[in-house]
Amino acid sequence: MSRWRRIGAAVVLLLSTGCSIFGQEEALADIARDQTFAPSGPRPVADAGPAPGILRESWRIDGLGKEKDAREIRLAGGQLFVAGADGLEAHDAGTGAKRWRYREPGRDLIGYAVSKDALVIATRPSTGQSSTGQSGSTRSDADIRLTGLAAGTGRLLWERSGAEATPFTGRQGLALAIGEGVVPLLAEAPRSGDDDKPDEFIALDAATGERRWRREHRAPGGCDYPQRRATTDTDGSVVVFEESCRSEHYVYAFDPATGTPLWSRRGTSRLGAETSVRNGATLIGLGKETRVIVGRDGRDLARMDGAVQCVTPCSLQSMGDDLGLIHLDGSNNLVVSLINRSSGQVRTVDTPDDGLPAVGGGRVYSVSPHLDHGTLLPAGLTVLDPATAALTTMPLPLSLPSGRPRWAGVTGGQLLVATTATESLVAYAATPAQGPVELGGVRPEDWPQACDLLKDLPGKVAARTPTVKGPVRAGTRELARSACGVTYTVGGIERGARAEVLWVSASPAEADGLLDGEPGRYGADEARKTDGESVQVRKGRHIVEVQADQPDDLERIVGGVLKSLN
Repeated sequence: MSRWRRIGAAVVLLLSTGCSIFGQEEALADIARDQTFAPSGPRPVADAGPAPGILRESWRIDGLGKEKDAREIRLAGGQLFVAGADGLEAHDAGTGAKRWRYREPGRDLIGYAVSKDALVIATRPSTGQSSTGQSGSTRSDADIRLTGLAAGTGRLLWERSGAEATPFTGRQGLALAIGEGVVPLLAEAPRSGDDDKPDEFIALDAATGERRWRREHRAPGGCDYPQRRATTDTDGSVVVFEESCRSEHYVYAFDPATGTPLWSRRGTSRLGAETSVRNGATLIGLGKETRVIVGRDGRDLARMDGAVQCVTPCSLQSMGDDLGLIHLDGSNNLVVSLINRSSGQVRTVDTPDDGLPAVGGGRVYSVSPHLDHGTLLPAGLTVLDPATAALTTMPLPLSLPSGRPRWAGVTGGQLLVATTATESLVAYAATPAQGPVELGGVRPEDWPQACDLLKDLPGKVAARTPTVKGPVRAGTRELARSACGVTYTVGGIERGARAEVLWVSASPAEADGLLDGEPGRYGADEARKTDGESVQVRKGRHIVEVQADQPDDLERIVGGVLKSLN
């Protein structure tokens, strides 16, 4: 008996090639296209982020929308794809320059994927329209259309109707399941009477739209209406189908080139199976307690059961010669587990616990809201080399008052960041530092002592007390007295003031990019009121936050701080 039957899989081999599953004679309705083309493919870009140094903006892409209207961002094949329901644009990943665009007016983009030199797009009529354009009509899977484009230039390769088979789109975002050179589809047999025809898993050639292979599939016994998906978090090295029947979940893996079954798994969970594919290995998650990494040959590489809570999404990563999984450990600390692809041995390395991670060149780049994970104004970039556990910290000339960025990526020696507060994606490159990298090249002795800034107070000084709780850290650097509180009396009534140095930049221009304030207020270069008793002010390259118990005293105290910074 074959290994495939021995493991009880519900997939039956039926490999065929040749004609299109949609029929050679099918007439496709004309659709409008709004598109431009690139003259040639993109230039190669290294899969790595910035080297240690002073990070500065190198280019940006504006108009990406905010909040619910924010456009999805993806890196693939030396290009940066920016997509929304109305279509997508391809930019050069190294320079941000727009290369080509594709839209289908009146139709929504519901998923796309890049496979080698082809990009495949799934669209359907916009909300409120059917494929015939009649408002209020109900949409169906038959309305879906697949289009193949040359990934490097945007030129049309093929198009197909979805009348006979449906592509697998992601649960969130604009993901489309893909394999190495193939697009998996599901063709469901009509349900009528005693006719028990099998469904089919089908793979289209991503470059031609022709069928590469097909396999009959019957749902497990007692499962009349299964939920089926294919993995969209994948590098395409294995095609993985998922099937759920209430609390029972099944996972089937196939060779993308031939459709040959590789392995299958079955498990139980209140939630569906969560899968991710990298370098021929598949991470399968069933709830928070059960996670296994399965090799291409079907053997378990590693089990990650117990207190492994993934950072959403639960995504397997390629990190040098290892597989990587970023997750929370039993103490709720963020760590990276590295899994040796040959031995399955697992080792764990700590990483910053409040950053949005991006992986490139075998390293993890974490963008945090604050450089010191506390009060310093710039966002921070921490680079982890999992091979050595070495950490490098750099200030990012970006203010993130609302928390982590919504997207981060690395490519071509640059860090790319998009925030929730703006409609821009910004690329940062590093230049060599003349001073400490952790402080943006500024020497610690160039930072003013906070208590020296509180010289002009309305009354009599009663006490000057540094109020920072422990040293402020920027990587390996410590700033022991960046904040100071002063007690003073007016008319016998005790009042308090506080000053905290939030940042000292290498130049006024760099500091200007960190504070979105009102020019000239209080006599500062710019000022931003945070509440009735507090204001952030910039003077040259210094940014200081000033607080006063009495709002009426604030203006005078701020004026004294600004004079002290001259």
